Amino acid sequence: MKALEFCCDIVKPEFSGIVYHANYLRFMERGRTNHLRLMGAEQNALFEEAQEETGGFAFVVRSMTLDFLKPARMDDMLDVVTWPIAVKGASIMLAQEVKRGDDVLVKAQVRVAFVSQGRAQPIPKSIRALMKADLA
Repeated sequence: MKALEFCCDIVKPEFSGIVYHANYLRFMERGRTNHLRLMGAEQNALFEEAQEETGGFAFVVRSMTLDFLKPARMDDMLDVVTWPIAVKGASIMLAQEVKRGDDVLVKAQVRVAFVSQGRAQPIPKSIRALMKADLA
């Protein structure tokens, strides 16, 4: 599966003019949310189908490893690049990079769990198919 980019601009640096580290989490959250949309998915139809298969579901971040390499500054235009590493059972492992041009500022590995009725559940076939995961 290819990497997909989501573009965002910086609006709230710290007093020093450097972007506060927690803002990267928000940028990456938007990148993951937009990942499905950028793959060409009709999200409403996809999630209605998944809702029929597994009611009351959500994706939740289970774990995240971050590596802050360089700071972003006020007025930088950033790209958030997201791609799946693995889709297994009830979780998806994603890689993400926040970039300014060719410079990688932050790298992350994110494990997202599929949860329904308060418990981890197998990812529905419709979502696995979208992610091009093995449907076996």
